[in-house]
Amino acid sequence: MRRISYGLIYLLTFCILLAGCASFRSADLNPQIKSGQLVQKMDNLIVLFDKSASMGELHGKPMVNEATRLIHAKETTKNMIATIPEIKLNAGLRTFWAEETALIYGMKSLVKEDYTGAINSIESPYGGTDIGTAITAAGNDLKSADGSSAIVIVSDFSDLPGIDDLRPAIVLDAITKVNEEYGDKLCVYAIQVGYSRDGKELSEQIVQKVMGGYTVNADTLATPAAMAAFVEKVISGDCSHYQQMFAKPEETVAIVAADPKVEEKVAAAVSETKPEEKTVAAVSEPKAEEKVIVLVFEDVHFDFDKSTLRPEAQTILKRNIQILKDNPKAKVRIAGYASASGTDAYNQKLSERRAKAVQEYLMNEGTIAQDRLSTIGYGETKPAMYEAEPKEIRSKAAKANMRVVFEILVQ
Repeated sequence: MRRISYGLIYLLTFCILLAGCASFRSADLNPQIKSGQLVQKMDNLIVLFDKSASMGELHGKPMVNEATRLIHAKETTKNMIATIPEIKLNAGLRTFWAEETALIYGMKSLVKEDYTGAINSIESPYGGTDIGTAITAAGNDLKSADGSSAIVIVSDFSDLPGIDDLRPAIVLDAITKVNEEYGDKLCVYAIQVGYSRDGKELSEQIVQKVMGGYTVNADTLATPAAMAAFVEKVISGDCSHYQQMFAKPEETVAIVAADPKVEEKVAAAVSETKPEEKTVAAVSEPKAEEKVIVLVFEDVHFDFDKSTLRPEAQTILKRNIQILKDNPKAKVRIAGYASASGTDAYNQKLSERRAKAVQEYLMNEGTIAQDRLSTIGYGETKPAMYEAEPKEIRSKAAKANMRVVFEILVQ
């Protein structure tokens, strides 16, 4: 009796830890489709599934020691398919490993039961990670498809230990060519399984090569709500993250000056800013009666979740107070921003507090009159850099978004 009890307990625990055994109950997106709240704009979906040898490694998810990356990837992909509402969708599933790739489902109308069966059939990971070949093949799969398409790459994006089997240059060349062929009719989503830093960087590089797309870790899609949000983005064609990242601020070009000064006219943009230089930006096509200047301070003014100015930020502000005193007619709008971690509402308030902190410093330390200063908070909108993984609060992108920008109107 005791043996049976222990066995049942072990089996139950194993199932829970694997996040399987019917623990995932997909959210129902059909009401949003029927009401028109969710509009389908994606006609074709093809999943590129990694079954290379590195996928046989343990996933490394906290508290889980038994599940391989392959198992976790299969569960994530099945959960995605289960969450797709009852819509007409042309679908494909292509595996890749070693120097091979195979289309094991489609391209044809999505039948969830059959598609899930194809996922379950994926076994025996081995060989290198030939993502480039799979991407090229997916481009060919979509040639006969009408409308807009989504490519979802499920992979650890990792080399075999000690072997350079990914060949990033080939991968990036392949996705560049596919993007050239499909342009704004293609969205690419990279789902990383595992936590390899090199893998994360490659997944980000892949989606940076297309008109629209972004990368996400599979663990962030573990709940029905999170997966539903992801599926909504896929079927609605919402893949503008990297477009936002590379887009220039609206009507704004930047110039660089070793000694900050007010520019009388719009100057051409420069590609790089040296750390010791000060950045000044002018908004194009200003009204005849005014000129608009944007002072962009160094990226990191604040610590995560803080609105208190760091000593480094105070030093920067002291160096730039003089430009305000040299232009006594300038009206200053102080714009605060936040990184993507946290809710929209919280980040909005945080960005406003950061702007207020700078305003108070200018008034107290710089004796700048209050009637010359106003503040605005943009929250996590208009980021300086796209944050592929918002929970990574110390990433380069997150730090770049913990910032304040001066918008100065000179009458």
